[in-house]
Amino acid sequence: MTYSSMTYSNVTFPNIAFQTPRLTAAALSSSALPHAKSTLSTELATLLTSNVKRHLPPDLQAVSDTESALCWLVQTLEDCQFVAVRLADDDALVGFFLLYVEVNAQRGGQPRLASPHYSLRLGYVVAETFQGQGLASEMVEGLITWCQTSGVVSSLSGGAEADNLPSIKVLEKNGFVRERNDEFHQGNTVFLTLML
Repeated sequence: MTYSSMTYSNVTFPNIAFQTPRLTAAALSSSALPHAKSTLSTELATLLTSNVKRHLPPDLQAVSDTESALCWLVQTLEDCQFVAVRLADDDALVGFFLLYVEVNAQRGGQPRLASPHYSLRLGYVVAETFQGQGLASEMVEGLITWCQTSGVVSSLSGGAEADNLPSIKVLEKNGFVRERNDEFHQGNTVFLTLML
């Protein structure tokens, strides 16, 4: 399998793209943004309702219209990979992943001898109109399958507010385990990790 790639903080990482029975997912590169910005910023402004933003970080709370959605997207693409997730049959934007790449010095306690392996920190959002249909689990399952197939990802981790039980359940259903000694614990956030 051949992947195009992007560079984040001097780390080159393949662009993510996958399909599931109901969804297609593809990373947006900064070079593709000029062609997609009008449509995508409108879709994001619509997707990010007050109910959806309730559990999201402050930068996403600030998205209220097409212009703020575009500003957020441009800034986000500098730091992470934005993966748009769409319905396979009609291309409607279901949600998205934000994937932050970290390089691992070792895998399984052994010194690195071959190609690098990465840890990914993820955040994900599902549009209000698509919640409760199992699409969040399908998104995460598709991402896990891609990571396993890529051969370059050693772990996925994510966090959710303690009262965001649906998000925590999605991650746990897909094999993520709550971190016991979380050195990055922030307030009421629950952190979970999946080793691949």
